[in-house]
Order: sequence, then structure tokens, then C-alpha cells
Amino acid sequence: MMFRRLHFEDPILLLPNLFTAANFALGIRAITLVLRSDQMYDQAALCIMLAMLCDVMDGMIARLTKSTSAFGKEFDSLADLVSFGVAPAVMVYRQSLAAYDGVEWQGFGHLGFLICVVYAGCAALRLARFNAHSDAEQRSFVGLPSPAAAGVIISYFMLVETALLPVSVSLAATRWVLPVVTALMGIMMVSTIRYPAPAKTLLKRAHGFYIFAAAACLIALMIASRGATLFVLFNGYALLGVVRLFRTRRASAHLPAPPPPPHG
Repeated sequence: MMFRRLHFEDPILLLPNLFTAANFALGIRAITLVLRSDQMYDQAALCIMLAMLCDVMDGMIARLTKSTSAFGKEFDSLADLVSFGVAPAVMVYRQSLAAYDGVEWQGFGHLGFLICVVYAGCAALRLARFNAHSDAEQRSFVGLPSPAAAGVIISYFMLVETALLPVSVSLAATRWVLPVVTALMGIMMVSTIRYPAPAKTLLKRAHGFYIFAAAACLIALMIASRGATLFVLFNGYALLGVVRLFRTRRASAHLPAPPPPPHG
């Protein structure tokens, strides 16, 4: 049986795919950490955060070096599915959703499994739609991007690990709120809500000093309180698209009706 080799004419063409491979490996690492111990959620969440950084870097390097390829795009989507689709779903299932597949909830079927499949399945559909219509998502995204959806989930685990929430509140939120949020993130990924694309916008602007200052402030906040900062950022981004949608619909509802066509 013959195998076709992948040839890279220039070593720099390999660089984006190395970041994509790191993204994939970090997603697998996050899964193995939470399967091994309940005390590894903070480390697993950190792996997903590093996977997001690798995801940004591979796209940025590919665009800057003009080394984008069909292979790289497909490989990137597969890595994103693992890191931002399957890994968060496994984390939520082990921490929260598995309880809904027990004897107490048998009358509702395997509810935990269903929510897990909804989230991971919607992540797969979101990535497939992006590949099919990537030209339409140059300036903004259609549906919540899968890294942002994963960020909402993993930032919650980070927030819990910081012990900023009372134990009773975190237990209740994990049991009752987290499953709803997980399903909601899946639905938002396949929605038609428009979300801004910050990385693509920043690459086209020349405000280097302001970007550096904002990045420095963000890093300082993350050092001071990583869980709370990321929780606010990711949830704020997820809500931004919904707020913009309602504002657009409200503005269009107040527009005057077009005049009737003249009768000839």
C-alpha cells in the first residue's frame, strides 16, 4: 500500500502546523488530566488556554507568511474540535453531567450524555460551517467561535479553583447552572449571531502602542486573578453578540416603513 508524503518546500510552511499539532496535543492532555483525577481541573483548563494561544498563533503565522493551505485549515479544525469541543465536554461530563445519567434521573434518559453530545456536536458543526464558508467570516464570525465557547466553560473551572465563590454557590452552580450553560454554548456556536473577530481586526490596524498597553493591562489582571479575569472576558464576549443582535433588531424595528410602490 502506497502512502503519499506531505512535502513542505520551505521550513517556514511547517511552523503553523507545529502550533496546530501543539493545540491538538494540549487538548488530549486536558482530557487525560481530568480522567486521571478530580484535582486536575485547573491544569486541564490551563492546557485549553494554551491551546487557544496555539490556535491564534498558527493562524497568525500562516497569514503573515502567506503559507495558508487546505491541509492546514483541515488540520486546524480537527485540532480545534478536540481542544474546544471534546475536551470541555469531557470536563463538564465528569464534573457535572455524569450525575444526570444515574439512577435518580433515569426517567429522563441519558440527559448528561445528551448535553455532552449537543455541545461537542455543535462544535463540530460550527467548525465544518466555518470551513465551508470561511470567506464570509473574514471580518466577523457567524455563531460563537468554538474557542470562546470553551473559554466560557474552562474559565468557570478556573474561577472555582480560585475559591472566590463560596463552596455552596460553586456546588449549586456546577450541579444546576453548568449543564444549562454548556448546552447554551453549543446552541450559540451554530446560531447566526455575529461576533467580532478581534485578532483579524488587530492585524489590519496600526495602533501598536494601544494594543501593547491593552495587552499589558490584560496580563497584569490575569496575574492578579486569572480565573475572575478570564471568566469576565469570555462571558462578556459571549454576551456581546447577543447584545448587538438585540440592538440591531431594535434599531431596524424603529426604521420607517418603505413607501408603497407607485401604481402605473
